Amino acid sequence: MDGEPGAQADDGGWILDPPGMLFVYEQGAFPMDTLDGDGCFRVAAYRADPRAVLPLEHVRIPRTLRRTLPRRGYALTVNAAFERVVSACAERPGLRRQEVWLTPRLEEAYSRLHRWGHARSFEVWDGDELVGGTFGVTIGRAHTLESMFHRGPDAGTAAVLSAAVRIRDAGYAVLDVQQRTPHTARLGVVEVPEPAFQQRLRTALVGGLRPLDLDGATGPSDGAALVGP
Repeated sequence: MDGEPGAQADDGGWILDPPGMLFVYEQGAFPMDTLDGDGCFRVAAYRADPRAVLPLEHVRIPRTLRRTLPRRGYALTVNAAFERVVSACAERPGLRRQEVWLTPRLEEAYSRLHRWGHARSFEVWDGDELVGGTFGVTIGRAHTLESMFHRGPDAGTAAVLSAAVRIRDAGYAVLDVQQRTPHTARLGVVEVPEPAFQQRLRTALVGGLRPLDLDGATGPSDGAALVGP
């Protein structure tokens, strides 16, 4: 995750508290815990330009996934294992120390935000085994996906698609993924200029920061239901 720095606190400070986290996301930014030149980790808020979003009216399910995902037998859930999903997303053995952004204290900050009702996880299960997931922050009718992991074929993609379908069906206006990659591009993710993203976010926050509930969106319970007939 790269971006232009916004606000910064020497030790994380107010950014790591739920009100600080919500303020950062309300500004269209996102926090990262990055290694500074003096060898210390510091939390800062960043913006990305362009910004990557998944247009909810154009969620794309790749043809190969339509064939393979129903055969996986995956089950899909929401908020069934939030801390485990965040922890799995943070487990990146191949990263060098300066590439780490999801540190233990940032994990805890997201857990506190989850307890406030402003962070969600979307899980993918193979039997009792957690094989994929994604988590993110929700404010108003906007949702930001922060990271995802996979330990099974197509499991990470299934997690992102599960989130997108549920968020779309619940009436959300914005699904932000921060940066476009070849993987997310297959799902329909596009880049928009940062000012355009800010305008979309303002529209999604007209009713305030209280998250739009997902209760009205039953959502797919497994991979076969996700891709449809």
